[in-house]
Amino acid sequence: MGNFAASWLARQLGYPRAILLCLLGLGGGMIGAFGVPRGFAELAWFWCPLTGFFSGVFGLFTMYLPPLFPTLLRTTGAGFCYNIGRLAAAAAQLVFGVFATVGDLRQALLWSSLLALAGALAAHWLPEPSADA
Repeated sequence: MGNFAASWLARQLGYPRAILLCLLGLGGGMIGAFGVPRGFAELAWFWCPLTGFFSGVFGLFTMYLPPLFPTLLRTTGAGFCYNIGRLAAAAAQLVFGVFATVGDLRQALLWSSLLALAGALAAHWLPEPSADA
């Protein structure tokens, strides 16, 4: 559902604004879910589905990234972007894992919500892909 909603939003508002809104929703959902201790039912029936819905932003990247690069560099450029993201995710596992106490990952997950909010801030500078790509 989130992928479909994100792509619809991208058609209506453009990719940068859709990415901005989805990342704000993702970060806000994570802060709501992990900002205070919550019971299983509340997490399972509201906060986790909300966060999962806004995770549809990641489906936009497969449509957004390739047209940003010249045709002969598309696979290299998009592949570079994906793999830099993987390296950042691997580093985040190590960094945010330091904040987690044994048996309680809530704080680490709360800190990781800052990544989505930082991405939303960076979305202000994203270019709109050209229409002829």
